Amino acid sequence: MVVASEEPNPLTTGVDNDLLKLRINEGKISEEIANQVYPGVWATDVPGKAKNATPVEVKLKEGRQPVRIKQYPLRKEDREGIRPVIEKFLQLGLLRECESDFNTPILPVRKPDGSYRVVQDLRAINKITEDLYPVVANPYTLLTVLTPELTWFTVLDLKDAFFCLPLHKSSQKIFAFEWENPKRGRKTQLTWTVLPQGFKNSPTIFGNQLAKDLESWEAPPEEGKLLQYVDDILIATKTEDACMTWTVSLLNFLGLQGYRVSKKKAQVMQRKVIYLGYEISAGQRTLGQTRKETICQTPRPQTVKELRTFLGMTGWCRLWIYNYGLLVKPLYALTTTEQKHLKWNKETIQAFKLLKKALMSAPALGLPDVSKPFFLFSHEKQGIALGILAQDLGPYRRAVAYFSKQLDATAKGWPGCLRAVAAVVLNIQEARKFTLGQKMTVLVSHTVSVVLEAKGGHWLSPQRFLKYQAIMVEQDDVEIIVTNIVNPASFLSGNTGEPVHHDCLETIETTYSSRSDLRDSPMENTENWFTDGSSYVLSGKRHAGYAITTSQEIIESGPLPMSTSAQKAEIIALTRALELAQGKAVNIYTDSKYAFGVVHAHGAIWKERGLLNSQGKNIKHAEEIMKLLEAVQLPEKVAIMHIKAHQKVNSELERGNELADREAKQAAKVPATLMSVYACEFLKHSQYLELQRMRLKKCKRIGRGDPLADEVNRLDP
Repeated sequence: MVVASEEPNPLTTGVDNDLLKLRINEGKISEEIANQVYPGVWATDVPGKAKNATPVEVKLKEGRQPVRIKQYPLRKEDREGIRPVIEKFLQLGLLRECESDFNTPILPVRKPDGSYRVVQDLRAINKITEDLYPVVANPYTLLTVLTPELTWFTVLDLKDAFFCLPLHKSSQKIFAFEWENPKRGRKTQLTWTVLPQGFKNSPTIFGNQLAKDLESWEAPPEEGKLLQYVDDILIATKTEDACMTWTVSLLNFLGLQGYRVSKKKAQVMQRKVIYLGYEISAGQRTLGQTRKETICQTPRPQTVKELRTFLGMTGWCRLWIYNYGLLVKPLYALTTTEQKHLKWNKETIQAFKLLKKALMSAPALGLPDVSKPFFLFSHEKQGIALGILAQDLGPYRRAVAYFSKQLDATAKGWPGCLRAVAAVVLNIQEARKFTLGQKMTVLVSHTVSVVLEAKGGHWLSPQRFLKYQAIMVEQDDVEIIVTNIVNPASFLSGNTGEPVHHDCLETIETTYSSRSDLRDSPMENTENWFTDGSSYVLSGKRHAGYAITTSQEIIESGPLPMSTSAQKAEIIALTRALELAQGKAVNIYTDSKYAFGVVHAHGAIWKERGLLNSQGKNIKHAEEIMKLLEAVQLPEKVAIMHIKAHQKVNSELERGNELADREAKQAAKVPATLMSVYACEFLKHSQYLELQRMRLKKCKRIGRGDPLADEVNRLDP
């Protein structure tokens, strides 16, 4: 593959000597092992056949019709190239002639040595067949069971693994394809009698069958571990002798079970091996040199599809790159273009080069040792949660994994200190895949626990709040330390830093509250007011109203337009209370979490964004929210508290809230002809009194002891 001239290949020199030795030893089987192993285990031209496997049945999704896609035109050279492969598969019984109402095309692929392999385009089949839940090990966390004491390794690769499993006769017709013999010119349909490559469920089906067979294997008594990822197997032991015992035992078992192992790819009894593209040695793993070469030799993509392929390759390596999410952010933005060809600019070109450079300098990661505690450095930047999981190694810390994950759209709209909470939660979730319950000390530069408890209820949904609490607070494997460390190098040096003087709560209140001195706890020796908005349907008609009261008296109430929602009525009620409190000091209680959140959390940032939410869409009730944000500036001092609705009336606060609720519902019943002018513009005092008199007379509610009648008499004796 040719490398683009503007991105020189840094891999042309300095190849690791250990890696060269590893490649030389790959495929070498000592005579001592060869003499103890069942000869039939080694792969030949004849694929294996799993003895315990039952024929695989493939089910179509309900209502799906057969797929009929014509064969692409093939050059004579390509048909000649795959003819020996097709004929061999027919001779071995892997393919057979058929007549099927299904058909999908095949594509000859030329190998570097000049030979060909057959690739079938099964994308259409994959769309119409039922999905299986992929019970496949996570390659990121698969190696967590390897302890530093395991220093000898064997890697085995099963040859033509999927062909070891037979395909049920009723399912064979699904995988039919057209074949024209270039010698005879005869066209026919062929289909597979074994599990085909390219079928979406093949890795899961084969991995499950092999895992099931391995359960019956009796491992030798010497201490060791066996890992399986689909058709790749890793043995890890403490000693060379144990590695030999395990290897011989497993090879004999696999051979007798009908599987075949690639002798060419076998890495037997070595200190360093390549497994799943990683170089594994005692206590650590690094990115394989071949993987680095493949990625760094990739020229700059010219289409969205090519760029996504490149990002898919680099994503596999993200555990080795601390700021991976930041590096690829401009590149992911480039994938959203609708143009056929990508337009690269300085930012995206720089990101492409830096990503390759970061891969080249990727460090060796320590294998997690669950007998030792872990340290997690957590940081948030540009809406991305960044983290380093490490363990002590002498006076320093060695990285086990680097985490990089985008916050969701909702969390991205939060204040910085609360985004740090979200980042900690994401990083803890990722870290637990490696720590397996071992104690973890989280170092973060924000008082995340205090922020969650004090401000989480303002910004988080109840479900998210409980989830964050469960992850950060309620698990005994997590200890959070607030530190001034923001540099990963300082963290890995073993430094725990010093306490920070940054006050997260003060920062949130100053930056995001609708006024800097707004309180969410009541002031002493200050009158308490209660607001409520009501909207409900009665006899097929919607009624809406609002009310402002003390615990004993009604200050103001009135109907609202029939189209008014409950949220909008609550906003109007709170706005009117703030206007009536102009120049005063007052405590205002509302049972609306929405209205409370607007003045304490979201309103200021919405106003700054131009009344747009975190997804860039217009917020609801924008006009009423702007009036509310203006009105909150009117009182001399104000505290706005949230109070639970519909509680038993046992206190003065509950009496006030109950009165406001009852009066708002009653006010909503007033006919539209008597609607307060406030529905469009807030009433003047004299207009309000006149409207109240008319309303009371109309509703026949004026009488001795009536609290609203007393209120009118008090205001206008």
